Amino acid sequence: MARHSRSPLLVVLAAMLAATGALATLVRQPNPSAVPSGLAVASDAESTALYCTGLTGAHSPTYGHVVFSNISGIERTIAVQVSSNTGQHATRSIQLGAHTSKSIAPSAFVSGTAYGVGAVVDGGGVVAEEVAATSSAQAPCAASGVTDWYGSGFDTLIGSSATLSIYNPTATPAVFDVSTYSSTGFAAPAPFQGFSVGAHDEAVLNLGKEIVNASNIGVHVNVLRGSIAVVGVQQSGPVASFMTGASAPATSAWFPQVSTVRGALAQLRVANPSAARADVTVDVTIGKFRVVPRTFSIPAYESALLSISPNTAIPAVGFASLALHSSEPVVASLATGTTSGVGLSSPATPSRTFLVSDYTGRGFSSATVTNTSSHSVTVTFTRVPMYHSVPATASAQLAPGATRAIVSLFGALTKLHGRTVLVSASRPVIVVATTLPSTPTGVQVVSALNGG
Repeated sequence: MARHSRSPLLVVLAAMLAATGALATLVRQPNPSAVPSGLAVASDAESTALYCTGLTGAHSPTYGHVVFSNISGIERTIAVQVSSNTGQHATRSIQLGAHTSKSIAPSAFVSGTAYGVGAVVDGGGVVAEEVAATSSAQAPCAASGVTDWYGSGFDTLIGSSATLSIYNPTATPAVFDVSTYSSTGFAAPAPFQGFSVGAHDEAVLNLGKEIVNASNIGVHVNVLRGSIAVVGVQQSGPVASFMTGASAPATSAWFPQVSTVRGALAQLRVANPSAARADVTVDVTIGKFRVVPRTFSIPAYESALLSISPNTAIPAVGFASLALHSSEPVVASLATGTTSGVGLSSPATPSRTFLVSDYTGRGFSSATVTNTSSHSVTVTFTRVPMYHSVPATASAQLAPGATRAIVSLFGALTKLHGRTVLVSASRPVIVVATTLPSTPTGVQVVSALNGG
């Protein structure tokens, strides 16, 4: 759209987006424990923001769309700005009715090969998810930028590519450094230092240009000025995936749905960004089998992996639940797939609220809720009446450390195909995990929206 042809309404909406970015620039907030997705914002808020990055142009495995969902009972107006890595920008206004969803394809707005999306909503209750055309790459859009971002498990081997998709939601340029951790130790490539992204611009950083033909790479993005939205994009053979990453290393991580079926490949990939050796213990729970905890150590500033499947010590009988504990804060990811290629996913941070929604229309092969605490917790399930479906609510007790299928606890829900369910607890101790239908079962792991 030409600048001189914009209507007055779109000019005002663009000004709202710029003002939100300017405020984020002037006040540098510390990172939250988890990147919020919009669920953490009160439904009566005057305005909210959402930022998405990671989608690419047509003829790419990560070509796709952003789905905006209004889980509130009030119609919302969304000011959307799409930016491409070629410096192009476009602004649109979207009306989103109560309990409805609407999709946009960023590549239909401007030309380019990578896209960032910023959205300002005139109230709360709106969340967003980016979904690649292949469906396997899927990630929640963030409600704020970050000043630190960590990811692990990236591959730049022949047949693979690893990039950082970066969107600057603020009104001034953002500047950051990128460092990496691998089996060869710490690296801070000169081209990745003092990297700048303009106001409301999109950029792509190709890790393979500096970290050549390497596997299991950990990454730290340290923002020196402003704040940014970051998604790691991994292409492994035919498999593409989005990694949401973490705002800080942690001494604990949970992966409740890890496939161990025959033919599945599953690995924990862990980077140690600290100056001390990290001693890691992984507790494995799978059916009625007893599995001796797996242990390994990671030298300072290096990375390591633990094979979950295949592994002769872990029965190949279905889904395993993993709880990782480390002597030093580490960055963990789960790599799942087959010998042809794997996708990466970040652990969910224990929170009060998660949203499970069938964005792909394919349903789920599994959807579970885990109590990460040492005390029982009451979990409430609410079926959101999207498109006039019948609402329903139920509660259940979840034992300490237990992982249960959502459909087994929520009697009003016989399936998750085409459904949107809010899962909440009184304390930030639950983790929700979902997998898409796949062959082998459970190797396409997707992140549920996290409400903090």
